[in-house]
Amino acid sequence: MKISLQKTAYALIVIVLGVLILKQGGFLFIPLAFSFIGVSFYLRPVQWLESKGFNSILSIFIPLLIGSIIVFFVGYFMTSQIVQVAKSMDSDVNIENASEKIAEFFNDKVPPGMMSVDEEEVSENMKNMLGDVGMPLVGGTFKATGWVVSNGVLALVFTFLILLYRRGIADVITHLGSKTNAKEHTQLLLRLAKTGQQYMSGLGLLIVILTTLYTITFYAFGLEYSLVFAFIAATLAIIPYIGTTLGASLPVIYAYISYDNHYIALGLIGAIILIQSLEGNFLTPKIVGGSMKLNPMASLMALVIGNYIWGLAGMILFLPLAAMARIVIKEIEPLKPLAELSGDKITNTE
Repeated sequence: MKISLQKTAYALIVIVLGVLILKQGGFLFIPLAFSFIGVSFYLRPVQWLESKGFNSILSIFIPLLIGSIIVFFVGYFMTSQIVQVAKSMDSDVNIENASEKIAEFFNDKVPPGMMSVDEEEVSENMKNMLGDVGMPLVGGTFKATGWVVSNGVLALVFTFLILLYRRGIADVITHLGSKTNAKEHTQLLLRLAKTGQQYMSGLGLLIVILTTLYTITFYAFGLEYSLVFAFIAATLAIIPYIGTTLGASLPVIYAYISYDNHYIALGLIGAIILIQSLEGNFLTPKIVGGSMKLNPMASLMALVIGNYIWGLAGMILFLPLAAMARIVIKEIEPLKPLAELSGDKITNTE
């Protein structure tokens, strides 16, 4: 097999330029990418309202308004609760008890005469650390909220416009190339929309189920702010592989430094491991994974590339975008091997 160095060089240049454009143009492409996912989610209710006699603008405006109101109230409640948790880190946590345990553990493990840890010094360092975390966490929460609001508004505008002009956009896309391919292009658009719908609805259902399971578990162990920690842990599940672990570690840390009985933290660890096993082996593959059609290697690559280009937003967006991209490249003959390589059936090939 002959490899054209010229074509390879062109391909590498296109890839590098594409990555640079996406990275530098994140202020535009991030809300635009969210709008593409949003269009696939809102398309069905918009079509249903139109079938009931509503005009196009009203059919689009009503679902977007309802979704925005729900997101606003959930976001407002969770932001206020996160601020309360951050403030409580300065006053409610049992610093002395935690520092005593740390000092005792360290002094028992280190041979006498070599080094010793002073409990008061550990306590002071922990207070300084929590003070450095608490209020900056409040500021970081407001900063993140501002970023979400600004990008969310822009994404809503893009979503509204794409839904409003969707027929014209679809007509242009379906007639690209020869007229004989118009039907194939229409089917491709439908598959892309279906993938987005399945991903968004599955992700929403997964967050609801995980929030319920975590809330019941945390409340059973007597953890304060059970709903807040549960929602954070469930929402971070949208970040594959690391999200659930990162989110579930927060209540364990809070329980360890807040309560005298450290068996609460150990019990939380055991319960969280069970929930994560259920989520990783059953819930995510059945609810969300079926719409992705990506193998773990392709999913991990999408996660890493997304993090490099757009950070947290890329980690959220690149998985569904990779699944949609796979549908497109599967229709391009020279790129079909890439689609098969990233597919979930690759492990079954011999």
